[in-house]
Amino acid sequence: MKWSLVAVMIIAVLIAGCQLNPTVPERPQPRIAFMTDRDGNFEIYIMESDGSNALNLTNSANNEGLPSWSPTAKSFAFVNDGGGTGLFVERMNDKGEIQATLNNEFPVDTNPPVWSPSGEWIAFGSSGSGNSEVYIMDAAGENTINLTNHPAEDSFAAWSSDGQQIFFVSDRDTTLVIYSVDIGGGEALQITNPAVNSGRPTLSPDGARMAFMSNQDEDIEIYVINTHNGEMSRLTNSPGFDGFPAWSPDGRKIAFLSGRDENAEIYVMNSDGSDPINITNMPQSQESIQGDFAWSPDSRQIMFHSNRDGNVEIYVVNADGSSPTNLTNNPATDFASIWVP
Repeated sequence: MKWSLVAVMIIAVLIAGCQLNPTVPERPQPRIAFMTDRDGNFEIYIMESDGSNALNLTNSANNEGLPSWSPTAKSFAFVNDGGGTGLFVERMNDKGEIQATLNNEFPVDTNPPVWSPSGEWIAFGSSGSGNSEVYIMDAAGENTINLTNHPAEDSFAAWSSDGQQIFFVSDRDTTLVIYSVDIGGGEALQITNPAVNSGRPTLSPDGARMAFMSNQDEDIEIYVINTHNGEMSRLTNSPGFDGFPAWSPDGRKIAFLSGRDENAEIYVMNSDGSDPINITNMPQSQESIQGDFAWSPDSRQIMFHSNRDGNVEIYVVNADGSSPTNLTNNPATDFASIWVP
């Protein structure tokens, strides 16, 4: 009887241990979509995160590129040049199956269309009315709304974390100023000081802070503003250009482009501006000079574009600067890359 009781207790402990420490399935690695002219015209490819199994998704005679991925909608939005008739937004799944041509009425600008966090809307810029405006359209392309509707030049910058607002940059005050506007329309709210130029706003993952670049202290530096109370602080302070901030998905770090080393290098700093480190460190090359670099979904790596091997290639590097790797290694031009979780 005593041994039976002991056996029951051991079995109970083992069962409890299994419940307290369940086997967690390994999360699949994200893939990478990118734009390349390796087939003679620009196409959208997708590959594994180590650069293997590159597959042409669009495979047409037109030029296609600037992909944007929605994990919610399980779809890409991208730009098609219509065989030279204008730039229009299309939608496809990750197998390259075209689901819809989303807009024929408003030719888009040469910036990627951007999905809202919910996957319900796509934001894009268009100069079809004579000046640059910011539009949103639903995922089916059936409902298009001009959110800015102003004679100035307005360009899309970012979605709010809840998808209920967009941030845009406008010259309506003669300088470049960051504004926000509700997706339901209404009056635009001025965010930054119209006495100076500001741009490239990016929201922290929790939406509580917005980092941006500005010349308010003469040199272009990175600042952060509290989205709740408007308090602002300066994060960088170097004699060279510092701009194009990008939050890590865990909110702990900010990557940015810097000219402090007399060429374009990517730095990473803590979200309070402390401990900046040069993670690319290639004095003879230019790294993502358009600010087109991106954190991996797990905040461990940064993907960027570089001409260090003679042509523009896609690279990844660990967030501490270790293990830079050329993923594409192709004589073509490979860029406009995004993570596809």
